[in-house]
Amino acid sequence: MGKAPKHPSQRDDLKRWDDEGGAPRTGHPSHEPHPPATHEAEPALFYFNVRTETGVIEDPEGDIHSSLQAAREAARAKARALIAEGDQRGEDRRSWRVEIMDRANQPVLTVAFSEVLGPAASS
Repeated sequence: MGKAPKHPSQRDDLKRWDDEGGAPRTGHPSHEPHPPATHEAEPALFYFNVRTETGVIEDPEGDIHSSLQAAREAARAKARALIAEGDQRGEDRRSWRVEIMDRANQPVLTVAFSEVLGPAASS
């Protein structure tokens, strides 16, 4: 006896799904190429908290940036400015870091001040 399904709807199911019962076969609508995304990323609000040796300096307002990469560049600029300020005061801020937070106050990226200084300055 064959293993053919008893009901026509079961035969149709077998035509749509592969032998393992998983992914659809070629030609199934889910295998159609998706149109390329035409929309740009929406600007997002990021907060730039500064983690020091003794605590956190929170950014209460945040800034809007077009992408996480743009926010990272802003964090690097902030780190450079704080390093320069620390140098004027005779403070070593190499262990500090900027924690980039999203609107929900979740960390999305950290920029270490030592990363901004480069390998020659951190030794």
